[in-house]
Amino acid sequence: MEDERDNCVFLQVMNARLKYIGVLVVVALLGVAAYQAYWLVELYHTMNEQMDNNIQESMRVVDLKEVFLRLKGIEGNGPHGEMDVSAGVEKDGSIIAKNVTTTQVVVDGDTLEQKTGVVLRSSPQPESDSTAGDEAFMKMLEDQISVTELASMIQRGLHLGVDRFEGTRYEKYDTLLTAGLQQLGLNGKHKLLCIKVDTVFDYVTPGYVPSKRARQYTYDWANYGRYELTIEPATGLVLQEMAGILSASGLIVLLLGLAFYFLISTILKQRTLDEMKTDFTNNITHELKTPIAVAYAANDVLLNFGEQADEAKRRHYLTLCKQQLERLSGMAEQILSMSMERRKQFRLNIEDVNFSELLQPVIEQQQLKADKPVILTTRIEPEGLTLQADRAHLSNILNNLIDNAIKYSPGEAHVEITASSAAISVTDHGMGISADKLPHIYDKFYRVPTGDLHDIKGYGLGLFYVKTMVEKHGWSIDVSSTRGEGTTFTIIIL
Repeated sequence: MEDERDNCVFLQVMNARLKYIGVLVVVALLGVAAYQAYWLVELYHTMNEQMDNNIQESMRVVDLKEVFLRLKGIEGNGPHGEMDVSAGVEKDGSIIAKNVTTTQVVVDGDTLEQKTGVVLRSSPQPESDSTAGDEAFMKMLEDQISVTELASMIQRGLHLGVDRFEGTRYEKYDTLLTAGLQQLGLNGKHKLLCIKVDTVFDYVTPGYVPSKRARQYTYDWANYGRYELTIEPATGLVLQEMAGILSASGLIVLLLGLAFYFLISTILKQRTLDEMKTDFTNNITHELKTPIAVAYAANDVLLNFGEQADEAKRRHYLTLCKQQLERLSGMAEQILSMSMERRKQFRLNIEDVNFSELLQPVIEQQQLKADKPVILTTRIEPEGLTLQADRAHLSNILNNLIDNAIKYSPGEAHVEITASSAAISVTDHGMGISADKLPHIYDKFYRVPTGDLHDIKGYGLGLFYVKTMVEKHGWSIDVSSTRGEGTTFTIIIL
């Protein structure tokens, strides 16, 4: 009783620990998944922002290309004037770009030069140290944003100067922009507005209807003109670029989930195995106590009252001792066989075995030790059936199957044994085994539950031993059972 209480306490502690381990595993897995999701969302936003910057930069680069194309055309048509664009840094840290355009005009037969200029200025720097000249310029070069702004200011100044000689070629800009969008992986369908003080150019790719999710990008080339581009979000393209990362992250989470699943599954199996081993220890202890007690009592009677006992009683007590010793020997044999089966040197002693001669003592032994009426019927074809088998282990196999058939038959046991060169079957008409228990009946230490009743003795090694030895012979075993009607074990001889 004390051992059983200790086992119960141990199992409760194990169950509590298992719950904590399960909770920690789930929390860890959720934490990893959450971190991966957060990282992927941040990466998506970063790549989406980068795509927006690429589109914005494409609009600027295409504008510069369009300006140079016009400038090249102007140069080819002969001189029309001069254009001077310069940029620098003011004392307040602001960037300034100057455009001076000199054009030639004819008045009353005389050629005159007309100069026009435009000054573009960025916002002052909030922390300027009022350093002018080379030092201010070098400081500006250290700031990438300032350098980009300087280039943009120069481009705008150039744009204003070229516009004085030739107007913007909107269709050319749209063609170049379409090619630029396609280089980014976008399909090129868009809506483009070119807005000037006195001009509005509106172009929509045929078949394109902006959705509510469409995004708008603006590029100002000067204070008097700008481009407005409307295009669908690049979500699909960004996700496509992230496909490798998404797949790898999903695979990592999946592998972690599988690893945690197998970890928990292994722990559960180990716990179940530990419980079965505990049950086995308790069962085998009780099983050993019974024959020992009976043999001890019979031997004590013979020692103390042997002279007064008649021959019939003496034979009876000796028979009891023999039966109990045979029972102990059978249990020891099974346990030893299970131990040897795990070793490499385990070998079967195969020989020609007359099945009828082997079966008869097994039947007599089972009828002798049964504590209930037993009716055993046999059908062997052919009558002198001979099998290639290990005599001792085949006898133990039959002993286990018949013993189970008797034990799990309430009341009088009816057991049928049939054998041929192809199969051996043992059928009972007992309580049967439910379908959900059938997959586990060959597990070591497993016993089919019988509710709150514990009147069926055993220690969960019988069917495990049977299956192991059957497979060692190169055979296979099958079982069919109906709850409340009976069970049939069939050994298929290959």
